[in-house]
Amino acid sequence: MVTLQAEAIAPQVTWGTNPGQVISVNDSIPDPASFADPVERASAEKALAYMGLKPGVPLTDVAIDKVFIGSCTNSRIEDLRAAAEVAKGRKVAPGVQALVVPGSGPVKAQAEAEGLDKIFIDAGF
Repeated sequence: MVTLQAEAIAPQVTWGTNPGQVISVNDSIPDPASFADPVERASAEKALAYMGLKPGVPLTDVAIDKVFIGSCTNSRIEDLRAAAEVAKGRKVAPGVQALVVPGSGPVKAQAEAEGLDKIFIDAGF
């Protein structure tokens, strides 16, 4: 059995282009030179170039310009319900592009049946 203290885990966000390129919101953008594996290093270099990020910059200093809720691994109906609960009654900040992409056709249909699409649209997604 594994026991985790979830409250001790800071929110996580990707700095790159794949789910393995994730850090705590309290961390700094990693330096590709710190990766021992040459494939991971090259991937990190490409990701930073694509994302327009510089190594060593605290993530809290990076302005949010896009929000993406989705992918085949994290847009189950339960995830969309949780995201809609956060978005309900709120608005996407000016200058931020926000997207929601259900993980499948059935998830999309269920979200629409529950009115989640309207919540996201009203919030500016």
